[in-house]
Amino acid sequence: MMERVQATPTARSTAPTRAYRAKARPEVIGDWVMVTAIEAFLLIALTPAFLHQYGAVGWFGLALGGLMALLSYLWYQGKPLGYPLLALFFVLSYLLLLGAGIAFLSTLPPITALVYLLLAYITASAWFRGERRAGILLSVVWAVLSVVLFAAATGTGRQGMDLTLLLLIGFLLTSGAATFLFGVRFRHLRDPRVMAYFGYGAEPPILTTVERTYQALQGFLAQSYALLNRLLHPLQQAVTQGTRTLQGSSQAIPRRMRGTLLAAAVVVGLALLPLLVRELEQATNLSLLITMNVALIFVVLALGLNIVVGFAGLLDLGYAAFFAIGAYTVGIFTWPNLGLEWNFWIVIWISVVMAAIFGMIIGAPTLRLRGDYLAIVTLAFGEIVPRAIREMWDIKIRIPFTEIYLVGSKLEGFNLTNGPQGMNPVGRPTILGMELGVDPIQVGPLLLSPPMQWYLLIVVIGAIVLLASHRLEHSRLGRAWMAIREDETAADAMGVDPIRTKLLAFALGASFSGFAGAIYAAMIQAIFPELFSFLVSIFLLIIVIVSGMGNIWGVLAGGLLISLFDRVVLAQIVPQYVPGGDVLQRWRWVMYATGLIAIMVLRPEGLFPSATRAAELHEADEEYAFREESLDPETQTVVGEPPVEDRGGNW
Repeated sequence: MMERVQATPTARSTAPTRAYRAKARPEVIGDWVMVTAIEAFLLIALTPAFLHQYGAVGWFGLALGGLMALLSYLWYQGKPLGYPLLALFFVLSYLLLLGAGIAFLSTLPPITALVYLLLAYITASAWFRGERRAGILLSVVWAVLSVVLFAAATGTGRQGMDLTLLLLIGFLLTSGAATFLFGVRFRHLRDPRVMAYFGYGAEPPILTTVERTYQALQGFLAQSYALLNRLLHPLQQAVTQGTRTLQGSSQAIPRRMRGTLLAAAVVVGLALLPLLVRELEQATNLSLLITMNVALIFVVLALGLNIVVGFAGLLDLGYAAFFAIGAYTVGIFTWPNLGLEWNFWIVIWISVVMAAIFGMIIGAPTLRLRGDYLAIVTLAFGEIVPRAIREMWDIKIRIPFTEIYLVGSKLEGFNLTNGPQGMNPVGRPTILGMELGVDPIQVGPLLLSPPMQWYLLIVVIGAIVLLASHRLEHSRLGRAWMAIREDETAADAMGVDPIRTKLLAFALGASFSGFAGAIYAAMIQAIFPELFSFLVSIFLLIIVIVSGMGNIWGVLAGGLLISLFDRVVLAQIVPQYVPGGDVLQRWRWVMYATGLIAIMVLRPEGLFPSATRAAELHEADEEYAFREESLDPETQTVVGEPPVEDRGGNW
């Protein structure tokens, strides 16, 4: 049946117009035209730089840019020659990608290359079998291994890596850019609309050959992966049976006793962990316990940011400012140059209160802001605080029109923060007359080193913060935060006070950073404004988003993993044990950005999401599954809904 569209007369209907072009341009072709046009522009614009760097060879970039511009014109106009050229571009991209893989493998030792191929095979097979979770996990492992091997290449292997990089760039210039940016696939060339746009009634033989090869490869990978699963099935059954047995045994224990045993196991594990870490330090010559202390401090910070971002849904890009306020509060009240030198256990609570007060100060002007506007205001606050701290070493307050100074004098201002020179030393906590972090302390048969003393203190503070977060999540205030996160207008209509609720979110979230800032300042003994830069806020936001917003235990696990990966793997293991690892260290923020993009695309709810957050982001999938399961097999209509013809449908 032909669909008929009635044209609406307009004022221009009587004016002479050009004949309407019958064939409509498919969206896929528009994406290709955009990518090739941008690439042509970049290649032509970079020709002077190519000529300066490579001499006469730089003219090749100009020629390639002109060719890309010509191809873009052919595809835009739908010329018949453009269709086979587009097919050749895809085939060439596959060949370039294959060549890059061969060049990469040629630089590896045989055993390493075999392991790499096996991992790539299992990863591809998992995707072809539709096992999305296994595919994501294996892809991350494969990508990390590729980056490590690339950074470790030296000598002659470096030439092979350069060739690999060149072939990958060629792949991006052919079809890779369109594939990754717009989702253009090879199968789109077989679309009848695409073929009709170029005037083809049947697909060229080259497309048929490539498609058959791809299907054969897909079938082989899927079948071999199924065979591998069957071989491992007895092991999987044994693991499953063992898990069920343990679950059944645990269910036989009363619930209160299970909680007590779990808490005891956690306490024993936390107590034995520093001993194990100390043995690893002696065996590997790595600084692990100090790094773990810093990682735990960042976990405390992430738990505070999780209240603002995860529970209340308020995007905060300046959370490092509260971290700085907590640290400098301890510095001001314990720095010997100011003459105060208060007790640390009193000052730590003052830092918590000060951070909470500043949390309400930043929260007050943002009560009517949402989304991007809120993010900009918090970003500004995060930049103001370190700058203000830097300048507070020459404070002069004078009564206008007089020479009377309330603070400072005409020749010298009041030094509150010591400016860019930082505050050193900062007061340490004392327990039973013993100052922590100075000398080893003998406790029975154990000799507690200074890093171990800080570890135990941070664990206690972290347990307090974790318990407070858990209680807040399940309280009436926590439910109010989540209601505002879902829909602030609806929450306000249901009786939730948005002003009070938002202010409490900012205040309580900032108060946790007061704990972390106080411990951090006392532990490192020297604080500077540069320690609380914008990158700290971004790193904490990455922890919360990647771990799983709104999930306390997810933020705890994800914060430890990400912090230890950054400070142990990238900062210590890679430079020490991987040749050329300094390259990987310099590119770590690129890796974080790439991982963040991958998480947002493949698993937007995070690595350890809360059940509520996962349900929100996959609401459409669940609705589709519900409607699919609710279809009546005979009428193919949704059970419980009127038939299509009863709803005014016109067959």
